[in-house]
Amino acid sequence: MYIDRTITLESSKLPQMLKDDFSDLQRYYDDGDWFNFGITLENSVPSIKAFYANGTIDGEMFKLIQRKYGIV
Repeated sequence: MYIDRTITLESSKLPQMLKDDFSDLQRYYDDGDWFNFGITLENSVPSIKAFYANGTIDGEMFKLIQRKYGIV
């Protein structure tokens, strides 16, 4: 589990739900709370995929999110 801090996501292109999830992920990561980090990441993946599938986020943003959070 990791966050690639070299990748910056343009928050204006993200739905509020994902912004909130990513904020929580960052907090858990910084605190070393791997349990909540893992659960939040697992719960976020379906939403990320749904936002991509319905066109809310584009392919470029989807790939950046995958790389930033190590989502396969």
